[in-house]
This record gives sequence, structure tokens and C-alpha cells, in this order.
Amino acid sequence: MVRVGFVVTRRTKQNILMSTPVVISGSLVLGLLISYVIIWITMGIDIISFFGTFYQTITSYTGLLEPFVFLAMIGTAITIGFYGSFWNVGAEGQYVMGMLGAIFLTMFSPLNSIFTQDNVLLATLTKVVVVIFGGVLGAFWSLIPGALKAYAKVTEVPVLLLMNYIAYSISDYLTAGPWKGKYTYGYIRTDQIPESARLTTIPGLEMLRYEVLAAIVLITVFAYVLLEHTTLGLKIKFLGTNPVALKSSGYDDKVVTLLTATLSGFIAGLAGSLRLLGYDFRLPYNIGDGKTGFYGYTAILVAWLSFRNIRYVLISALIVASLNSFGYRMQMLLKGLLPPGLSAYAISLVLIGVTLVVYTIVRVLKEYSIKLVIKT
Repeated sequence: MVRVGFVVTRRTKQNILMSTPVVISGSLVLGLLISYVIIWITMGIDIISFFGTFYQTITSYTGLLEPFVFLAMIGTAITIGFYGSFWNVGAEGQYVMGMLGAIFLTMFSPLNSIFTQDNVLLATLTKVVVVIFGGVLGAFWSLIPGALKAYAKVTEVPVLLLMNYIAYSISDYLTAGPWKGKYTYGYIRTDQIPESARLTTIPGLEMLRYEVLAAIVLITVFAYVLLEHTTLGLKIKFLGTNPVALKSSGYDDKVVTLLTATLSGFIAGLAGSLRLLGYDFRLPYNIGDGKTGFYGYTAILVAWLSFRNIRYVLISALIVASLNSFGYRMQMLLKGLLPPGLSAYAISLVLIGVTLVVYTIVRVLKEYSIKLVIKT
């Protein structure tokens, strides 16, 4: 009788081929090759057109800057949560809450009068307040499932997912109701925020704003210093890897859970307020119909692709942003060949999904040695 089985052992030594940068870049290349085979079989596109389009995508900053900065910010937020085993799949809702906070303060609060005055310094300081308020709303939205997890032992994932749709519904209610605009040409949406409340475009980089660039630098540095060089960062890591050791050290794991959820949601909320002030300028109706760019969901892939390591979030965000933009370019390239109803976002998901499947397999092989054993 022949017995077939597998022996799985954790690798104790890593060579250069199994280093994180090599795994990430190798997964991208292999994922693109497999994606090409799928598209070639179904639509017959030649390999030169496929990889030529990808080359144009990564060498043209126009379509990359906007998704990159927001995926990097929200990816950082989610990664902080992942460090502490707070699986923040609700960043999309926190992102929307940040947008709601920004539109409220700029359009429907007493601060609106500041943006009608000719005082640049005061308007600039008020924009900082608006952005922070969006972060506070994002933190509050994240704190609810965080508290349920800490004190009621309720798994946060389903709560976070449900709260995404609650945020969508709140936004749609306000947009179609009390916040409905007067100058919208028959569309259901809010009016645009004042010019003085908008972020400043960088000359020559039309898709980037000075304030957004400053925010991504500050958030990246803050997250790295927090997780690598502070006591709180060490507590968050212990919470994610060894909560028993955290308790035995005299720290309250409930408090650390709440702080982790708050920080994660705050950064996602910041991204939402920056998005509204710098790019959208108003709230649309049916916001859950792709009008957020689904950055809150896509950024989960950024956190996963980075090995949940804060050092690689920017690289992961660039890769995911490239694949996302590549999907839209592929839609134009395949015009007339696509099945009805297949959108650019769907193509992007195929590209990202295949790459992540490859990455997951390679990651398992990086961590574990798998041997086939045949006994007779």
C-alpha cells in the first residue's frame, strides 16, 4: 500500500530569493504573466500590446498619483490595525465618514463663513481643522467595533463590513435630503465647497495637492515611528502576536485594542476629508456605487501585499495603484472586445486578484518548506 502525504516545516533560514522585496516584485511579474495568458485566451490581445500598456501606466504619473496617495494613506491605516489583530475591513466606511465631516464643516457649519472672507491664513488653519475633524469621525466609526471587540468579544470583521454600508446610507440620506444642493443641474448631490476651502494643486502635478503630499509624508513617518520606536507600538505588536504576554506584562489589552482601532480609523478618516477637499469638492448620491473609488476596500490588498509590514506599504500601494490604473488603460485597449458589462474596475480586480493569489502562494513557500513524502 502506497501512502502519499506532505511534510510542512517552518523555514529557519531565508536566502536572498525569499527576501520580502524579491517576493513582492516576483509576485507582480508572475501575476502579470498569468493575467496576460487569461486575457490572451479570452480576448486574443498580443503580448507586446499588453506589456506596452503596462509600461505606459507605470511611466505616466498622471493616472497613478491620485490612487497611490490614497491607497498609501488608507493602507497605512489598515496596516496599523492589522499589527494589533484589529482586522480593519471597514476603512471604506471610515473614509466616507471623513468625507461627511469635511463637507459638514465647510458647507453647513459656522466655519463656512471663514471661507467667504479674504483671509488666506485663517482659511488655511480652518482647513487643517476640517481635515482633523474628518479624522475624528473616522476614528469614532472605527471605535464602535473596536469597543465591541474589546468589551463584548464580538468579532470586528462583520461589524466593520456592515458599518461600511451604514456610512453609505447616511451619506445618501444627507445628500438627497437636508444637504441636497441648489445648483446641481438636476442631479442629486451637494453643492460644491467654496474655492478657498479647496486644497492647493502642485504646478505640473495636476493630480497631486500640497496638503495631500504633506499628509502622506507625516502619516508614513508617524506610523513608522509609532510601530518601530514607541512603547505603544510595541504593545500593539504584542496584542497582535502574543496578547497573553501583553496581559502578563501588566497592560490592559482592551485599552490597546481601542487605541489601535482609533488610530486606524483616524487615518482613514483623514484620507476621506482630504479627498473631498482636494478632488471631489462635493458629495454625490449613491456614493457606494464606486464613487469613492473603493479605496477603502482596495487598500486592504495594500496591507496584505506589504506582509503587514509598515516598511513596505508605500511599495505595495504603488503596485496596487499601478494595477488599478492598468485596468482602466486595458479597457480602452480592449474596446470592442470586452463582454457587455465588464468594467475597467473588473479588469483591475482580475489583475490585482491574480497577483495576490500568486503572492499568497509565494508567501507560504517563503515561510514554510513543503515536501512530498511517498511511503510504501
